[in-house]
Formats: sequence, structure tokens, C-alpha cells
Amino acid sequence: MSKVLQVNDLRVSFDTYAGEVQAVRGVSFELEEGEVLAIVGESGCGKSVTAQTIMKLNPMPPARIVSGEIILGDKDIVGTSEKGMMKIRGKDVSMIFQDPMTCLNPTMQVGKQLTEAIRNHQKLSREEAIKEAIRLLEIVNIPNPEERAKQYPHQFSGGMRQRVMIAMALSSAPKLLIADEPTTALDVTIQAQIMDLLKEIKEKTNTAIILITHFQQ
Repeated sequence: MSKVLQVNDLRVSFDTYAGEVQAVRGVSFELEEGEVLAIVGESGCGKSVTAQTIMKLNPMPPARIVSGEIILGDKDIVGTSEKGMMKIRGKDVSMIFQDPMTCLNPTMQVGKQLTEAIRNHQKLSREEAIKEAIRLLEIVNIPNPEERAKQYPHQFSGGMRQRVMIAMALSSAPKLLIADEPTTALDVTIQAQIMDLLKEIKEKTNTAIILITHFQQ
């Protein structure tokens, strides 16, 4: 197995009016193809900041990477420009966020949103991208994908919207998938279904997954 990600002594701070806030202090881990890594901790301990730093989604400033390495494949992306990261996001690493409703466009059909995500990273015709969008909806176990693709996010349940977000994250076959508390807003039964789906995707595609979850006593 080849190494997908290596994080070495990562330190991230936020510069605020009250001074420096050290959000991430000396985090190190590595991940290989087909491996699942869980980042577990209390709210506010820096889990999401770590994930968003890997994607370089934290606004800089106020955030800044104080030190450390983020080696994606064989390249340290700490110094990569925003233009360079736009080519990496989605293609090499994708992220599933906590609340799919804030990530999906409420005015656009689900299939069209998926098609746009696919065409951003793959040289496909519109017709080919539509077929691929339907295939992805099938992969995430959405029934009647041809009809559902024509519907809008508000016509989907919370669990189905999260499945759409997973399909979107998979649209360019990334080597790494980051799931930031993907079951937070879902009931227990649907949570189990989403976790089973992620496991199934990992086994089928050999995608490495970082799962972020909060600590429960």
C-alpha cells in the first residue's frame, strides 16, 4: 500500500484581537490507501481545524500554519497557493461536511450540482457527466436515481442529502476522503447507515478516509 497522507508536527494558530489562539499544537499522523483514521476529541479541541488545514480551507488570516508538513502523496502542500489548491481539492482530497443543507445549492437540481462537480475535474461531455452523476447516486444507495437527480435538496431527507454530499465528494475519485462529523444531524438509525456506506465505499474504491467525531462519555 502507498502512503496517501503524512502530517508532521502540524501547528496552526489564529491571530485574534485577544492575541494568538493555538488551535492545533504538534499533530502528527499518516494514512495509507484503503485505511481509515479516526480523529476523536471534545468540541473545540481542533479536530475540524486540522481537517480544514489539510484542505487549506481556513481563512488566512486570521489562521496561519505556524509549522509542520502536510504531505499529500509525495508533495508538501503547506506552501501551495489557492490556485494550486483548487486543482487538488476534489481531485486528490474531498471533504464531507456536517450539515449538507448548507453545502448544497437549494435552487439547483441535485443532479445538476453533481454534474457540475464532475465536469470541474473530468473532461466529460454533459451527457457523460449526467450518466456519471446517476451512477454515483446509485453507489450511495439513493433509490430511483434518474428521478431523484431531477429533484431539489429540500425534497431529500437529511440522510439522503448526506448521501448526495458523499456522492459529490466521490465525483473525481479522490485518494483521500475527509468526513467531518458526517452524522451529527441524523438520527441513530440513519447514522449507522451512513457509517456502513462509508465502509462500503472504502472497500470498493480503496479510498483512504479520515473520520472526525466528537468525544462522548
